[in-house]
Amino acid sequence: MVENEAQGDLLTETSPVETTSWYSEENKDVVERCGWKDPNDAVKSYREIEKMSSGRIKMPTPESSAEEIRAFYQKTGCPENPEGYEITVPEEVATFRDEGIENAMKAIAHEQGVSKQAFEKIVNGYYESIADGLRVGREQGEAALKKELGDKYEAELSIGKRFCQTCSDEFQDLLVQSGLGNNPVFIKEFIAKGKQIMSDTLIQGEVGGDREDGYVPTYKTSPEMYRTGDDEDSVKARAYFTARGHTY
Repeated sequence: MVENEAQGDLLTETSPVETTSWYSEENKDVVERCGWKDPNDAVKSYREIEKMSSGRIKMPTPESSAEEIRAFYQKTGCPENPEGYEITVPEEVATFRDEGIENAMKAIAHEQGVSKQAFEKIVNGYYESIADGLRVGREQGEAALKKELGDKYEAELSIGKRFCQTCSDEFQDLLVQSGLGNNPVFIKEFIAKGKQIMSDTLIQGEVGGDREDGYVPTYKTSPEMYRTGDDEDSVKARAYFTARGHTY
């Protein structure tokens, strides 16, 4: 009985079939780790890797050509040429602007591959900080003068402004650029100088003389006080003095 079973086992035993694997032994661990069942699985995985790699930016190397480096810069946000950078200057600091320096900075930034966003953030932020400083200076100067001059603030400031208008355009531009036009020390000096070129009577607003068409300038003896200004009083005053032979 045992012998027959043994024979049966021998007779029904199948011979092993040799199969050829689609991957080499050295790649076995990779195939098993990735879970690939056949070559199609491996090809699909490779195609996915290609898709992901195509969107990546290749870092330049010391061996990279100038064209490759420029292409890298443009992918990271650098404009095609220096003119691609845009600068916004607040109105308060327009007189500070030096387009020659700006163009030089643009050229350097473009050469170094600085992105448009980074360059504009730096330069525009610089101009904004200057504008903020001027606003703060103006507010502080105004507060200090109001405290010192009290009820006479508006009248005294008007005298200072009139005197400042008699100064050269170059000097007035300097006052704006430096922020000294908001400095209480300078303003008080302008007020004092303004009073020196006017009589006490005129400072107090006591104007004498004949009136023509009901108008006589507040500062009748100081035509240069009205050299500039587009307000109604300045326009009328210039006409008044011009009619009397004064040349602006």
